[in-house]
Amino acid sequence: MWELMAIPVLTSAAALWFGRNTSSEEQRIVQQIFEHYHIHVKDGKNSRYPQLVRECKSSKQIKLIYRTPLALEEKTLRTLQQILSVTLDQEVNVSFKKWLIIEILKHKMPSYVSYQEAPYRKGWMVPLGKNRQGWHFHHFDHTPHTTISGTTRFGKTVMMKVMMTYLIEHHPQDAQFIIIDLKGGLEFDRYKNLQQVKRIASDPIEALYALKQVQEDMKERMDRFKRQGWSNIVDTPLSQRLFVLIDEAAQLTPEKFMEKEEKKTLAQCQSILSEIARIGGALGVRLVYGTQYPTSNVLNGSIKQNADLKVSFRLGSDYASKVALDAYGAETLPSDIKGRALIKTHEVKEVQVPYLNHDEIWKRIGGYEVAKQTVVPNETGEDYVRLG
Repeated sequence: MWELMAIPVLTSAAALWFGRNTSSEEQRIVQQIFEHYHIHVKDGKNSRYPQLVRECKSSKQIKLIYRTPLALEEKTLRTLQQILSVTLDQEVNVSFKKWLIIEILKHKMPSYVSYQEAPYRKGWMVPLGKNRQGWHFHHFDHTPHTTISGTTRFGKTVMMKVMMTYLIEHHPQDAQFIIIDLKGGLEFDRYKNLQQVKRIASDPIEALYALKQVQEDMKERMDRFKRQGWSNIVDTPLSQRLFVLIDEAAQLTPEKFMEKEEKKTLAQCQSILSEIARIGGALGVRLVYGTQYPTSNVLNGSIKQNADLKVSFRLGSDYASKVALDAYGAETLPSDIKGRALIKTHEVKEVQVPYLNHDEIWKRIGGYEVAKQTVVPNETGEDYVRLG
């Protein structure tokens, strides 16, 4: 049975690539950690530990390649990474792709990154953060929807403001925003008079009005797409994109103790958000869905499955990390570094998100402030503002 599950030996080409095996202090420490934390497989009375195959050194990192009798669980990999990072006082990456790969990085992650450092990127792109490999960006026309999770005060709302600012700076005539700020409007209300901001909702009733407006706009766009024979906005001459930002989506989750009408309002909000996640991407609607409490109720299936970019700042448990990212690790992010996050599309990467305060935001986009007429929804929950 063990032979069937064992990992094959390296090919000669791969062995040459990794270089010659040499002993090191890092190897000794890793072996001690294997033994101390019982990272092994029992074979009768014997314990089979990961076996070092190659060590590759460069000016940037030390890479240790191990053969293991069985694949290690994801949670074990994240725990091992955390232990090694603390023990070696170095940045460490641990992964398993046929081999157990431990990368000990000599250059530490930045603990602070300024928004001013973010380079320009053409298209519907926003900076996600910087790590040892450089800047990482997200392209909304390639991946329309994203979820952002994280414990309060670790950077979730700042990241949304970074996205908003970057998009307005680089697409002032084409970026449009519906912002649902369920922290009572405290974070985004000051931006309500920007010409790009079509509406800011600060409670569930206002959120429903705003989302109905988006829903109606999607219906109109869909009719137009059908008439024109279009299937995706990226293949059309249309230049505008509508971004729906949700800051603290947990406030839109129905609870047992709520009154019937309140539950109904929240259920309608959830239904429209799921519709945006399912069909909005092709129509030019981009959802940015943020929450402090990533549970299965808050991150429903439609939203989570259609948001191919997942971002998480520090979370309080491995369960929350698994819900937010489909991966462990957010629970082990440093508690003393604000703005440190994991980003995941096809793989998980750790980055430092750029910081941006209100004064800097206003210097950059305050010039787009315009006088706006107050729009009051009628009794049907509709108003007469169209999204363009």
